Amino acid sequence: MCEGWSLEIGMAFRGSVLRRDISGQPTTWMARINSTGVGEFLEREIAMRRVEELIQSSMALVLHDWELYRAQKAKR
Repeated sequence: MCEGWSLEIGMAFRGSVLRRDISGQPTTWMARINSTGVGEFLEREIAMRRVEELIQSSMALVLHDWELYRAQKAKR
C-alpha cells in the first residue's frame, strides 16, 4: 500500500511526502524535495508543512535572483 502527497512548482521544485511502514516500528513520513531527503516525521501534516516551508523559502531566493537578473539584462 502506498500513500503520499506532492507539491510541484514548475520544473524547479518537486516536493513529496511518502509513508514508510517498517514492520514493528511506528509509521513515519519521509519528506523529499527534488529527490533529496529533508527529514522523517511521525505525522504527515508536519512533513507536508516542512516541505512547503522549504520550497517557499527557496522560491523567495529564486524570485530575488530572477529580479536581479532582469534588472541587469534591462541595463544591457
